[in-house]
Amino acid sequence: MRKISLLLSLLMILSLIFSVAAYADETPSNYAVPFEINEDGAYYMVEQKTDTLIFAQNEHEKMYPASLTKIMTAIITLENCPDLSEKVTYKLAIQDQIYQQNIASGGNISVAGFSAGEEVSIKDLLYACLLPSGNEAAEILADYVGGSGPVFYEMMNEKAKELGANDTHFCNANGLFDADHYTTAYDMYLIATYAMENETFAEMVSAVSYTSEPTNKNENGYTWYNTNKMLNPQSEYYSSIIKGVKTGTLDESGRCLITTAEKSGYQYMLVLMGTDLYDDEGNMLNYRSDFQQTQQFYDWAFENYKVKTVIEKGTIVYDIDLRLAKDGKKKLQLMSGSTFSTLMPQSYSIDNVRAVPELNAALLNDDKSINAPINKGDVVGELKLILSGKEIGRVDLLAAESVQRSEALYLLDQVKGVFTSFWFKFLFLFVLIFVVLYVIIMVIRNHNKRKYRHVRRRRRL
Repeated sequence: MRKISLLLSLLMILSLIFSVAAYADETPSNYAVPFEINEDGAYYMVEQKTDTLIFAQNEHEKMYPASLTKIMTAIITLENCPDLSEKVTYKLAIQDQIYQQNIASGGNISVAGFSAGEEVSIKDLLYACLLPSGNEAAEILADYVGGSGPVFYEMMNEKAKELGANDTHFCNANGLFDADHYTTAYDMYLIATYAMENETFAEMVSAVSYTSEPTNKNENGYTWYNTNKMLNPQSEYYSSIIKGVKTGTLDESGRCLITTAEKSGYQYMLVLMGTDLYDDEGNMLNYRSDFQQTQQFYDWAFENYKVKTVIEKGTIVYDIDLRLAKDGKKKLQLMSGSTFSTLMPQSYSIDNVRAVPELNAALLNDDKSINAPINKGDVVGELKLILSGKEIGRVDLLAAESVQRSEALYLLDQVKGVFTSFWFKFLFLFVLIFVVLYVIIMVIRNHNKRKYRHVRRRRRL
């Protein structure tokens, strides 16, 4: 007998191990990409129409944003400057600040070409900030909008917190290196998504080039080209489906790039941070790793992901034990309250989606059953849908039929409930204790009476 019990226990353990292993294989933490990416780089890719996370790596790791910072600079400016035609003067103090930053960075920082005393419209400063990534343009805007750089930087940090970018801290407006100036790929996704909802911003960052108005120091104005060469039809990296958003490059940051792409009804945003800038010998690469990887990500996503319907409205998905039904019915069928579709790899089917019911605890009895009466369409819980270990959505669980209550069974259940209730048990115990004490007291009294009578008889004798 012991040998049989031991064998059964061993089989149960092995079964559990294999089931866990099978589930682990079924639910990888990330979909693998069929091309090489940087192990230390940070990536975050989302299909925005369905809000489906496609790929993430190191998305919450601290990274230096470089000129991706200017996305926040631009959006703070747009939200605080209703008149973009207003002119701003480039202060000598700001020019000196940029000069010192250039020296600290080893020279060759990107500028739009302005000089101290030049009067430029806010609109042109925004284009200068976003297209050629002019570092002086960003600080001119910061000083004008905030009244000083530090005040503007605090406005940037407050906006980041408002957007949920809690792992971000800005201490300048242009993104030049500072150890205390950092963010994450996830936070930059939140910031860029918000910024692209502003039509003016989206139009600016998607422009291939722009020519400014004449200024008091340049009668011909300036012509700038977008540093994102994927927008330029003349570039080897051109892609017709890409819009915006911003490039960023520093030795400490590597190549950084945020883009959006739309095709065949799908819209993606991709954040890359920390792709290669130099080769193993320390020489600058002769190709743009950020543009190359971005194209690979979009090709992969558009080719391999499709929207599929996971569950149709009214599908019977589950049943639950039923009590007190008039017709003696023991099970209640539950159906989905809505149709749910999601983006998933084409190689996946709806069979890869696990459906986990979560019933309303307030409706359940201790034995996990539910009581009649119930009407068709009543919400009794939710169906949680899981793909590759991640929750992808929920639908309501509804009663698929109406069931009347048996009044006789209900009355019997109420009576049973009274006898099994806490207060009945408490009252019964109280009465029992009272009776026991009463009996004990009466026994003691009777015993004392007999003893007293016995003593009196002895005295008489």
